[in-house]
Amino acid sequence: MTAIEPQATAQLELRGTYDRLSIRGIFEPATQGGLGGPWQSGIVQTPKDSGNYVFLVTLDGGRYDDVLYEDGYLRWKSQDQQHLGTAAIQRFIAHDPEARNIHLFIRADKQPKYVYFGLLEYVTHDPEKQNPCEFVWRVMHWDLSGADLASMGLPFAPPLMPVTVQTPLPISDVKLVEVAPPPRRSNRSKPSGATTSRGSESQSGNEVDWALRDQRNRSLGDRGEKLVLHHERMKLTDAGREDLAKLVMHVAATDCSAGYDIQSFEPNGSVLRIEVKTTSGPKSTPFFISANEVRASEKYQDEYRIYRVFQLRGETDQAGLYVLKGDAKEVLELIPTSFRAQLLASDSDD
Repeated sequence: MTAIEPQATAQLELRGTYDRLSIRGIFEPATQGGLGGPWQSGIVQTPKDSGNYVFLVTLDGGRYDDVLYEDGYLRWKSQDQQHLGTAAIQRFIAHDPEARNIHLFIRADKQPKYVYFGLLEYVTHDPEKQNPCEFVWRVMHWDLSGADLASMGLPFAPPLMPVTVQTPLPISDVKLVEVAPPPRRSNRSKPSGATTSRGSESQSGNEVDWALRDQRNRSLGDRGEKLVLHHERMKLTDAGREDLAKLVMHVAATDCSAGYDIQSFEPNGSVLRIEVKTTSGPKSTPFFISANEVRASEKYQDEYRIYRVFQLRGETDQAGLYVLKGDAKEVLELIPTSFRAQLLASDSDD
């Protein structure tokens, strides 16, 4: 898998402003001279043939009438020559944010610099529109208001998918209380050939599937990551390592393919790679973990941590936390819950 390493995108700052030459310098530092080729357009695959993209979007006067919504959705049109069968369009429709990155930069008409908004997740596309094709994307880790967008000088439309939610307490007002992990299950054996469908294990019609509910609740996951970011920075500051606290990074905001969410440190300077799993349910709630995250835990065994945040609710000023260290295969029972499927070949197939 080709992915941009966090070190390359570490120069990117969410809500930071960049001109095109600066953006190219971050993603292709070896390229010199004036802008040319794909960097004159609004869609750049970088590195070439990697499946990672940079979108450069101009609002309110841009030729494609792209629209940014107050709730973090983007209605976006491809280049005129692209149709639904174009390879790039097929990649966009099948975009997996855990394997590839699409970075979004936005400016208003006539602004010289773009604002960096982080990564995009595919939502839908219009199957009736081609040349150009029309998509709806979601900006990941969205936490901005209309007032924030107005202060950046960016035009926006009312929420595309409005919902009514209770305003949670500020992150700085919530305390993480670390406890020991739950005891390991004594019997890890399962009947030969047994598999589990997502959300079906030991579920009756009246039980709450906290793990599935958590997976669908993006705002809960984002809040958990921000809470751990704050927790790590305060931990290092309290240990007298303000220098390290300033270096704690929200890796998932600029590289979802890394296999972890946050890069932090021990007070002695040792690197920590932290994957955050958040639930509003109890400590015993199971959680989903991707194959990419499992691979990262194996690759970085000494540095990898899973921070399990539990009982995180908007109205309470405290949540629980336990930490799992090392290779996920060594500390977790990994139960298959979904499968990649394709049609079986038949004797009549050519």
